[in-house]
Parts: sequence; C-alpha cells; structure tokens
Amino acid sequence: MRGPGGHNRRARRAGMTLVEILVVLTIVAVMAGVVTLGVGLGDRGVGLESEANRLADRLRLAADDVLVTRRPLALAFDGEGYGFVRGADQAAGVTDALAERHSLPAGVRLVGLGVSSPLVIDPDGAVPVAAFGLAKGDRRWRVEFDGLNAVAVPVTGEAVS
Repeated sequence: MRGPGGHNRRARRAGMTLVEILVVLTIVAVMAGVVTLGVGLGDRGVGLESEANRLADRLRLAADDVLVTRRPLALAFDGEGYGFVRGADQAAGVTDALAERHSLPAGVRLVGLGVSSPLVIDPDGAVPVAAFGLAKGDRRWRVEFDGLNAVAVPVTGEAVS
C-alpha cells in the first residue's frame, strides 16, 4: 500500500540511530572507567586484615580436607609465608587451593604464637589449638585455630614477636 507521495508505509528501517549509538558508547566508556579505576583498588586491599582472613580461610579449608580425606596435613610456616604439606612429597595429595605456598606481602610478618612449624592437623590425633600473629608496622592481627575452625581478630596493645 502506498501512502501520500508514493512511498511505502513501512515501519522505520531496522538499525540504530546516532543517538542510540552515542548512548551505548557512553555506557561502555563509563564501565571501562570503572574497571580501570577498580584495578588499583585490588592492590590496596592486600593488607594485614585480608592476610589474616586469608590464613583463617585456608586453615578452615585444610581442616575440611583432613576430615574428608582422613589424611593428616601440616601447615609449614615462617615469617615470610606459609604452605600446606602432606607426607614426604610436599605437594603430593594436597588440594589445589592449598598446594601453593603463599608469600606474604612486603612488610607483613607471620609468627606462631606458642606453636612451631610444621603444625600437623591430624584427624585421629589431638585437636591442635594454635594461634598465629600477623604484624605490619604497629598493626596486629591474631588468627586462632582450634583444629576445625579458624577466626581472625584484630589485636590492640599486644606485641607480635
């Protein structure tokens, strides 16, 4: 059917208008800016609190692994980092999430408070009760582990040696 002037009466052509394209480009630019600015924030979050929470999370995961596999696992640690080991071959049989040694960021120290390395988590042995101190400058965090659960808490007025 032809309308006035002999043109077909159809819906608008399929496609995007210039305004729609500009709106989409603006949204993409804003999202790219947010991502770019957010990249730097990830580095700032690697502080003492996040390290204490990471250690507590990994201790809980190790305890779960020991309960499921019924095979002992040990936490080997020093002032610069820690890792989980099982048996003579240190990497054999360790869950992927625990297999790699974790190195602490610059300025963060880890000490066992009343425990020495390696700390064995044994499903058939006595439940290990352990505490770890993390320090950076004058800030301190304590990770308490009862063999099944681990909790990270800030410390005020207590030195970590």
